[in-house]
Amino acid sequence: MIDEEENLYEIWEEEVEAVFESHGLSCKLKWNEGKMIVNVTERTRDPEMISKGARALFFLASGLSTQWVKPILSGSIYCDVIGFEKPDGVSEEDFSRKYEHFMVKFGDEFGLADKWSCYVVFYDSQVIVLADSFKATWGVRHLVRKCLLGNVPFDNEHYDVLFPDI
Repeated sequence: MIDEEENLYEIWEEEVEAVFESHGLSCKLKWNEGKMIVNVTERTRDPEMISKGARALFFLASGLSTQWVKPILSGSIYCDVIGFEKPDGVSEEDFSRKYEHFMVKFGDEFGLADKWSCYVVFYDSQVIVLADSFKATWGVRHLVRKCLLGNVPFDNEHYDVLFPDI
């Protein structure tokens, strides 16, 4: 049986390090320290590629599969990380209810993940979005700002405000 750590390193080398290297970046896993480190190599100083590498690393840290690394770095999918904090003057309980309401509306009632061909994960006060269009990532960011952090109810009556150009 392959040890979990050995298996992780094998997967890491094939699906992460090799992909980062092909894009002019270096990505090392320091298992004992609980760290993933991205560096530029001599092949690239492109700020956009460095940003894509940082996002791919963040997505890995949040638990997404290594399968996302290649599409993120190649630019074949769009991704966004939307950080949020509980707005001032809103209790933890009210914000929790608003968050749960947002999740139900986004996923079940409006079915936006399917309509927009996106994958959305809520992780550690952040919304992580992977999509095949910029409009989908923008749409999720817009909804988080308007509904989760703002005061616009996530309902059919506010459709024009919530979905202006999507």
